[in-house]
This record gives sequence, C-alpha cells and structure tokens, in this order.
Amino acid sequence: MATPEKTMRRESLVLRVIWMLIFLVAWYVAVPLLGLLVAAQLLFRLFMGAPSGVFMSFGDSLSQYLAQIGRFAVFNTDAKPWPVADWPTPHCADGEPAHTAKEPEVAETVVVKPAATVAAEVVAPETASEASEASEASEASEASEASEASEASEVVEVAEVAEIDKPDDLADNSESASTDKKSAADEPKP
Repeated sequence: MATPEKTMRRESLVLRVIWMLIFLVAWYVAVPLLGLLVAAQLLFRLFMGAPSGVFMSFGDSLSQYLAQIGRFAVFNTDAKPWPVADWPTPHCADGEPAHTAKEPEVAETVVVKPAATVAAEVVAPETASEASEASEASEASEASEASEASEASEVVEVAEVAEIDKPDDLADNSESASTDKKSAADEPKP
C-alpha cells in the first residue's frame, strides 16, 4: 500500500503537471509576441533613431515572464509565474537610451485688439492716456447701445404677449359676426 506521504507527492506532482501545461500554452503565446515586439522595436529604432521606451520595458518584463515559466517547468522553483504571481517589473535599461519625444514649441500669444482701439491709436498716437480714454469711451458707448437694444427687445416681447392674449377674445367675436353674416346671406329671400 501507498503511504499518505507518497499519495500527497503524487497529487502535488499531478497539480504541477497541470500548471506546467497551462504555462506551456502561455509560453506558446508569449514567444511569438516577443518576436513581434523585437521586429517592432527594430523598425522603431530604424525610423526614429532610438529604441522605444515602452517596447523596452514591455520586452524586458515579457522576457522575465518567460524565464519564470522556464524556471518553474524545470523544477528550479516552486513559485508559479503570472497569473498566480504578479507580472514581472522591468529592469532599468543597460543599453542604448530610449527615444524621447520632442516637446512641441510653444506658440506666441497673439493679442487681438478691437477695431476702435486700433483706429484710435492710428489716428491719434499722441499719448497713451488719450488712446485709453478713447477706447474706454467706445466701450461705454457699445455698452449703452447693448443695454438699449436689450430694453427694446423686452418691449417687443411684451407687445407680442399682449397680441397673443387679445386675438383669442377677438377671434371668437369676429368669427361669430362672420357666421351671422353668412347665415343671413345663405337664407333664401321670400
């Protein structure tokens, strides 16, 4: 008969074989992914002049993951790789520095002046105080015109509301008067 210790070893070996088969599938997915990453990094290096930092860090962590699978498969460690453990963190690069994107140049701000201010500066460039007074006066006149326009629109709105209320009453009276005339015209004369 088998002792409980031998049974336990066989069960743990069966579980380890199941985990090894799961990590074998992960291996067959990760190796082609690493091959694509190598090709993409080569193209990036050719066109941009330096390797991609994102590709470098992901390639390093993927390589570490493959190494963890290999160490687990050859019984070098009992620690299971990802998804049981955390995804490996990438190490600092020892080789060529990563490509850095150039920062866009900051565009100069353009100040747009009202036409009245520009005209005041062109016509009377004597002093800055006179120009500022002219621009303040033009702003004040624009503000008063705007307030007058808003008051006028309020008056129009009030008149529209009054017209809307009146026609209902008048329409009933005018309709009844016109029907009286029609009914009188429709009747035959003796």
